Amino acid sequence: MHRLDDVQARQLTLAAVGAVNRRDHPWSADAVRCLAAEERTKVVAIDTCAAILLRGVPRGSLGAGTRIEVDGPAARGEEARARASEVLSGLAAGDDGRVALVLGVLGEEEQFDVLLALVRAAAAWIDAYVGIDGDTVDAYYAISKTEMS
Repeated sequence: MHRLDDVQARQLTLAAVGAVNRRDHPWSADAVRCLAAEERTKVVAIDTCAAILLRGVPRGSLGAGTRIEVDGPAARGEEARARASEVLSGLAAGDDGRVALVLGVLGEEEQFDVLLALVRAAAAWIDAYVGIDGDTVDAYYAISKTEMS
């Protein structure tokens, strides 16, 4: 595959998130592997997932000791989720050094696992809110039709 620019890396990240929600896990994993292969695309992918997962939480607004958990399935289970949580928490605290430290000690496969955990967590976040939106729309139609008749 050719070298991705930032816009393409963001689009590929969003596509990987969408693939998880469409239960196309092999495609999502392949996309994440492509993103994790280069430092720049990995950073864009992490930033894209953080934008989803930290929606409403301004970067740097949380204290240094704050921990944001990353839930959901991860390729290497708890260890990958814990590292993904550390990355996300560092971003929320505005501590780029913390994020760099976490990623700097990881090998290529471990970085892939962390990124995959973030992609899957972003997909779960979106899936939950799509479900809530469906419930709110259903409630709106049910109540508005009753009140109108």
